[in-house]
Amino acid sequence: MVFSIIAFVLNLFINFFITPYITENLGSDAYGFVKLANDFADYASLASIALNSMASRFIMLEREKGYTDGAQRYYASITIANIFLSAILLIPSALCVFLIDKVLNIPESLVSDVRLTFAVTFTGFLLNLAFSTYSNCYYLTNRLDINSIQNMRANLLRVVIILILFTVFSPGITFMAIGGLASAAFLVGANIRYHKKLTPDLSFDRKKFDWKAVKEVVSSGIWNSITKLSQIFSSGLDLLVSNLLIGSAEMGYLSIAKTIPNLIVTLNATVAYAFSPNMMQLYAKGDMQQLKKAVISSMRFMCIFVTVPTAILITMGEEFYSLWVPGQPEKLINILAILTVINSCVTGPMQPLYQIFTITNKVKINSIVMIAYGFSSILITFICLRTTDLGLYAVAGVSLLGSIVVALCYHLPFAAVYIGLPWYTFFPTILKSVICLCVVSGVGAVINILFVWDPSWLGWLAKAISTGLIGLAVNILLVLNRQERTMLKNAVFSRLRVNKK
Repeated sequence: MVFSIIAFVLNLFINFFITPYITENLGSDAYGFVKLANDFADYASLASIALNSMASRFIMLEREKGYTDGAQRYYASITIANIFLSAILLIPSALCVFLIDKVLNIPESLVSDVRLTFAVTFTGFLLNLAFSTYSNCYYLTNRLDINSIQNMRANLLRVVIILILFTVFSPGITFMAIGGLASAAFLVGANIRYHKKLTPDLSFDRKKFDWKAVKEVVSSGIWNSITKLSQIFSSGLDLLVSNLLIGSAEMGYLSIAKTIPNLIVTLNATVAYAFSPNMMQLYAKGDMQQLKKAVISSMRFMCIFVTVPTAILITMGEEFYSLWVPGQPEKLINILAILTVINSCVTGPMQPLYQIFTITNKVKINSIVMIAYGFSSILITFICLRTTDLGLYAVAGVSLLGSIVVALCYHLPFAAVYIGLPWYTFFPTILKSVICLCVVSGVGAVINILFVWDPSWLGWLAKAISTGLIGLAVNILLVLNRQERTMLKNAVFSRLRVNKK
């Protein structure tokens, strides 16, 4: 968790300094195309999710049961399939880059930069895909700390390269993509190296390739591809829809608004992933009682990482955006940011629950529900844009309401049922999360009223840190039980003693 947070801070650092630099020198729409290039790579990942989303599950179950040959068979088959898939995707990626000015509304002055940005972004995506199997070594051995350290180093490399490029050359949006490509290449090398150290029993042997193994994994993972498609429909198309139906400038505003919320969501997902290998191991061993305890405990810990940053953004966001991107419509951007992130008090603590659908291989119904939600979301968004003047508020608001409905009506009750718990088991934790968000937001509002300083980064940071510390205490007292508070305290102090030594 610690290294995951450090990696999050580095990402925050990049966006904190680069975003206002790009918007000031190139405009808000230029910044929007950087995020849109990553969105397009995300769309392309649909083709690989069916194969890779379930890879670690099948390999780990075989290893935990002592079936080395079976684990080797899955590993070799998935590795070869990934290389083949990346070669196939090279063709549509090249076509997209070549025709990008025909697909999107791009200002004439940015066409060359946008095309090169998309080309570099797709290169990084295909590189990751070709070697993605190697990254399973951290999950299989429950050493996600090493994975987080490598991500931290990769982000440092990305920061250094981006800063050098912006310092030496005239500002360009392609620099962000070049930094991302260098980061991807570093991670591929690190994953290959640690794969050999952590999982020496899994070596690449093309003779082990088994089409039946690929078919088995894909038949389960195809439903995760459908789930991913629904996520793209519900929120992943926001920038594309804004570009095509509203305008490139408005797309830029939405991209800025989603930057900090997306980092918060990424932090939540990364921290939640730290609980996943333990949950998978407990399931593989058939220890359902400990699995139930692990899931509930992980949800409570997740509340801490959800409510504090969300409350700070809700209560102090407008001032933050006025300082961060001066000259941009900070009120509009702040409202869009709140609409994007406020549902995290429900969906954030649920992050560990999503693993239940994977480890129990109950992804089919989940995918059907999600694709229905995704289609409904994009349809309602189009209707709102055509029949109302809500504009960007419709794009962000529909995703917000839909995600909460699906979470409360499906994910919460069914995740509990799939591991043998009453359907209402997880609702009290979500209620505590909502209460904590309200309390911490109230604290932030009071601090804002009591300490009205001249707008400055120093004053804003003082208020944000005060709110954060009080919010942390509120979460620990209201959400965690006595045993979890003791465990957290012991973990912190034991780590401090180790560092002193």
